[in-house]
Amino acid sequence: MPKLFLVPVISVFDVHDAVVRDWLNNIDDTAIFLHLDYPFKLPRYFPENGRRAILCADDIHREVLSLLDIIDPQAVFLDIPADLHELENKYNKRLISPHEFWAQYYETVSADIDGPARTLYRIYIDEIVDKNTRLIESKDRLPLSVVFYGLDTKSKEDFFTIYEDIFEKDGEFLLQAARAVNELMNLREKPKHLWYSPLKAGQIAISYEETEKFYNELLNRLGRLLKFKVRDYIVKSLSLQARAFVSSYERFLDYKIKVDEIKISNIIEGLNVLTAQSDYPAIAVLCEPLHYSALLDSLRKDRNLNQRGITIEEPDISSLMGKIKPFIQKNRIMQSNYDMALNILGREKARIYDTPNAILVPRSYDLLKSPI
Repeated sequence: MPKLFLVPVISVFDVHDAVVRDWLNNIDDTAIFLHLDYPFKLPRYFPENGRRAILCADDIHREVLSLLDIIDPQAVFLDIPADLHELENKYNKRLISPHEFWAQYYETVSADIDGPARTLYRIYIDEIVDKNTRLIESKDRLPLSVVFYGLDTKSKEDFFTIYEDIFEKDGEFLLQAARAVNELMNLREKPKHLWYSPLKAGQIAISYEETEKFYNELLNRLGRLLKFKVRDYIVKSLSLQARAFVSSYERFLDYKIKVDEIKISNIIEGLNVLTAQSDYPAIAVLCEPLHYSALLDSLRKDRNLNQRGITIEEPDISSLMGKIKPFIQKNRIMQSNYDMALNILGREKARIYDTPNAILVPRSYDLLKSPI
């Protein structure tokens, strides 16, 4: 009977890609030519927060590979746009190598870089592409079968556009909240190690934050102020930003729920095809942490999988989630801020937004408990 494993991942390529692009945007052609002699030593020149982000991403990647070694899957589901089926077929027919597979997938990502920067970028990133080969190879170096289950390319771009909007609205709400709290009681903690790469055409937005202590203090103090006589002052100070944030956040959740439904449908369809073709003892689904709770809940409940004898296995991912935490800190903040904003507006959470589909960070790993 096939065993199905769900594994949250942070793309090591996306992080390196975003950091090196940011760095290239801030140096001139003369500096680029000087670096061409030592392209693999570039990280020492990146800004500190960028260096921390790629070191963390590399650590996550090693943790994912160790999990895959234990699972030893014979097929892997990748959150890659399903409309790229030609690439999927080429790999499964063994017409291209694992390196060629990832290189062709990421080729469109680097197409918008011009001049000397493109040469340096491609030399540096080629080594990063190689890191991904083990995601679709077994311990015996034999290529695995891959299945794409992501949104089509256009829908994926729309999804990130909506995400960008809540990212901005959350920042405005958080800034005003910090100002309001600081007027009444000084915050001891200060934000540190924030790094954010904005979404661009064909490029994933990356957020890396080490702000847990600062945010915990802010959230706890704000929650206490809302319970005391200064509630009216807090509500007056934050209601405008809270209303804008809640509206944007719920619009995002509506879209996310549709996205999760599409992804789970694509996974079920892919599993039906896989199990009809061959006997796979272990299958791994690699997913973004943002979708982990919704996918896991849907897979657990799907009767079709039970009828096919597919069992859902839940490996210990606590170590992996601990390493992923800086990359999902912004989502955890937004998830908690939504509850706080509803409190400020005096609103109850709608039932549709109190389900696994509306969870941005897996609940069992949510280290930011709301004091509301």
